[in-house]
Amino acid sequence: MFEVLKQIIEEHNSIVIFGHINPDGDCYGSQVGLRELLKLNYPDKKVYAVGSGLHRFFDFIGYMDEVSDELIKDSLAILVDGNDCSRMEDPRVSTAKAHIKIDHHIENFKFTEGPFVIDNNANSTCELVVKFALEANWKLNPTIANALFLGILTDSGRFQFIEDFPSAFHEVAFLCENGADPKQINTILNITNEAALKFKGYVYSHYKKSDAGVIYLTFSKETLAKLKVSASKAGSMVNLISNVKDFPIWAFFCELEDGTCHAEFRSNGPAVQPIAAGLGGGGHMLAAGVTIDKVNDEIVEGIIKDLDKAIIEYQKEHN
Repeated sequence: MFEVLKQIIEEHNSIVIFGHINPDGDCYGSQVGLRELLKLNYPDKKVYAVGSGLHRFFDFIGYMDEVSDELIKDSLAILVDGNDCSRMEDPRVSTAKAHIKIDHHIENFKFTEGPFVIDNNANSTCELVVKFALEANWKLNPTIANALFLGILTDSGRFQFIEDFPSAFHEVAFLCENGADPKQINTILNITNEAALKFKGYVYSHYKKSDAGVIYLTFSKETLAKLKVSASKAGSMVNLISNVKDFPIWAFFCELEDGTCHAEFRSNGPAVQPIAAGLGGGGHMLAAGVTIDKVNDEIVEGIIKDLDKAIIEYQKEHN
């Protein structure tokens, strides 16, 4: 499965690993996990991971790298957890001399830069990196194991959204055998502060509901500033309104400082990925996101109507 990618990696002495806009646990985990895997198993190579990463895990798992434009131009770029160069956080990815990709999202961008491995059935990109390590017979250390465990844990909703439990638990057991510390990872994920508590209070006091069963909330940049929460952080907390009885889809619309809006859609049945893809985003059938040029009541209402239609169609098929 990874033979071609492994061959290309072995042909390059300088490698830069790129992640998507608004990195989450799987993006950060796959970037740092793969970086440390390659550094451990190919000590003569120079390997870097660029982007903003996940700050709360820097001290425990590892920091991101700062690299020059010239270095990227002379490097192999590995895209992880994202469809295309246009979705990467660092736009310099397009200047690299060669590209490969490892991803688990539904492919709605034509990736023509180089070879790739995409598995829509994988729960996370970190799961694919584990499979890569096993196939290549690479050595692991605790840093690698913790980074990859983090991605699998967070992108599976702490093991809620897994189809093949034996396979997934085999992989996380392998990571624990190589030094992953689930207790410490969960402790860091569960750390909160007063701002987060106020944010939760605002969410539970201001959410809206559609006729067909979408529960949602729109955050202006002014509201987010008052709540002292960034748009990316707010979007990552969309599951605060998850799994409410009679509301199979939940969504957050978060305005960014530049006036664009990042939307996150989640579902326990109706497909939301096609709606995100139609707006230029993507993701999984039941978990997707998109950044749109602007946000106002008319735009949000239009998207909610599309989500309502998805619920109605799903109910017709399953009744």
